[in-house]
Amino acid sequence: MRIAAAELPDDLPVKNNLVRATYRNPDMHRGFASLSGRVHSASHLPARTRELVVLTVIAQLNAGYEWQQHEPTARQAGLSDEEIAALGRGDLHALGGADAAAAELASAVDRCAVDNALWERAARHFSDVELSDLVLLAGFYGLAARYTLALDVDLDNR
Repeated sequence: MRIAAAELPDDLPVKNNLVRATYRNPDMHRGFASLSGRVHSASHLPARTRELVVLTVIAQLNAGYEWQQHEPTARQAGLSDEEIAALGRGDLHALGGADAAAAELASAVDRCAVDNALWERAARHFSDVELSDLVLLAGFYGLAARYTLALDVDLDNR
């Protein structure tokens, strides 16, 4: 890791290498951790869709740390090994329906390439609040992935 890992207080619920990095500034960590939790817990998207969005963005950025964290969660949320492998390759054509719309929109959010046609396709599957949640989720994981890449955060020992 490019910065020294922070010593973490005993009462911190999560103690992984990302937290050891963000906790170099405890106030900033609290905001990051709060948003990290909220993009999942306050979302109107099903867990499967959330994890599909996360994997789409982090695969596009080749963010190994975030992939290590989310691949098992994606499997628990119902994504198959084949779907996970396709997302890892960036093969969004392997998906259909709402899954394809979510992955395409997440990819476009990260690339700053959302156009009206894509938005309309996604809106056939998702409500306005779900679309807002999806964009926030994709944006957050673009941030998280870029943070772990820039700081070269080490994979966690499992």
